[in-house]
Amino acid sequence: MRKSKLSLLLKTTLLLVAVIGLLSCRDTSCRDALQRAEALMETDPHAARAVLMEIEDGRLKIENYPTAEGNKTDRDTTNQPPVDSQRKGKKANPQFSIFNFQSKRDAALYALLRTQADYKCRVRLTSDSLPLIATNYYGTKRKTQRAALAQYYLGCTYSDMHRDLDAIDALLRATTLFPDTTNKYFANTLFELGLLYLNHHMNEKAYKVFEQYRFTNSCQADSVLIGYVNYYMGQAAAYEGNDILADSLYKCVLMNTKNADDIRYDSYFQLAKIYFYHWHETQKAMSYNDKYIAFYTGKRSVTAAQSLKADILLELNELELADEYYKEVLRNSKDIYTLCSTYKGLANVSSLLNTPDSTRFYINQYTLLLDSIYSINKQMEIAEIQDKHIVEIHDQQLKARHSRFLLLGGLFFVVAFSAFAITLLLNDRKRKRHNLQLQEELRQANVALLQAQNEEQPAGMDALYRNKLAACQNLFRSTPSARLLLTAPEKLTSEQRQALMDDLTRSFVDIMMDIKNAAHAVNDQEL
Repeated sequence: MRKSKLSLLLKTTLLLVAVIGLLSCRDTSCRDALQRAEALMETDPHAARAVLMEIEDGRLKIENYPTAEGNKTDRDTTNQPPVDSQRKGKKANPQFSIFNFQSKRDAALYALLRTQADYKCRVRLTSDSLPLIATNYYGTKRKTQRAALAQYYLGCTYSDMHRDLDAIDALLRATTLFPDTTNKYFANTLFELGLLYLNHHMNEKAYKVFEQYRFTNSCQADSVLIGYVNYYMGQAAAYEGNDILADSLYKCVLMNTKNADDIRYDSYFQLAKIYFYHWHETQKAMSYNDKYIAFYTGKRSVTAAQSLKADILLELNELELADEYYKEVLRNSKDIYTLCSTYKGLANVSSLLNTPDSTRFYINQYTLLLDSIYSINKQMEIAEIQDKHIVEIHDQQLKARHSRFLLLGGLFFVVAFSAFAITLLLNDRKRKRHNLQLQEELRQANVALLQAQNEEQPAGMDALYRNKLAACQNLFRSTPSARLLLTAPEKLTSEQRQALMDDLTRSFVDIMMDIKNAAHAVNDQEL
């Protein structure tokens, strides 16, 4: 019976050891794979994503992954902006629940890296579950790279999900968490934030954020990124009504030969609108607009440019051509704003061509669309007010948190300084009290000697002198120079030697006086 119990206990122990060993091996394998994925993330996010998917599948094969050759992502190359302005509409794999990682740290790192890899590989993010795991673990109390990246990719996720206000909130938090503002992800955060502000017509804030991004190291080192930010700064300036600034920024884009074609030709169209609608320079506007149409015809819709060309032709009194372009826009455009302006232009053309029935029809269509636009604009204004209010509240919260931090830091400094000062005062008081006590002992020794001399008791004089000598020794030990006696004499500086002699003289002056009184022939050197 005893042997069977021992055998069962031994088997159970061996089983537990085996299970623990397997779990520790799995934990080590997961951690190694996560470190490999993190190392690959900047150079080859596709390979990093493959590593993470192996972890998800539980296979943990961390060799023979796709190499950087032919698999580089488009997001972080020098020919692309640091934002997903051209992301593919690729569906993401279904989200899975975080499986049994051995630690929350590994689970949080996996969640961060998987979100980062999907975003870099242009997989549209449709759930905030993974980035929230990362943000909940890394928090917002300490400035660390992973905490900042977790908030940054949470903002990117919300942007993909069209939750712009949540995206702005997360990106604003990210800007406060980067330990180094020269980091390229800090710059990317500013760019994403500027785009969101621009999409919500917060033009002044958008311009300021783009301007801040413009002077980051990441942007300054890349002419292509400079072109992108100049274009978006031009848009923000144009929406604010600063046409001169917008004109100079768009022309900077045109002069930058390293810019992508889409940004350059979009700048032509923006310049055409400024020159025609604001400055009434029809020939320049026509030239810029024709370059835009010629480049994009057959590549994407150019109905807005065709509508602008029709407006220019109407201004030049080329009515037949203007009518033709307006009708071309009606056939191809679905944008309510473009259609409204087109019906207005057709009404003007038909009135000049003396076709009253057509004029009446176009005016009716224009009126209906205009009413719809007014209704849409009113709703947009309400939404913008709400958006700005929420953003302002978040800014106020950040300022309040910063103020609290400064207040707590100030209080801590005051408390620490007060404690330090009190400690110094207490130590000084203690030293002075000890010194007074030693002085009192020396005084009492002198009094005892005087009494003995007056009473003529030579038998006890030796003990009294020893007590006085001990009091002088204690007095010397309390001086700063006492520790110098432990140092070899040849290592003492002249200042230290002088300080030592001064403290010795002050401490033993009473003994020296006694010797001098007893033996008048003793000189100072002998003393």
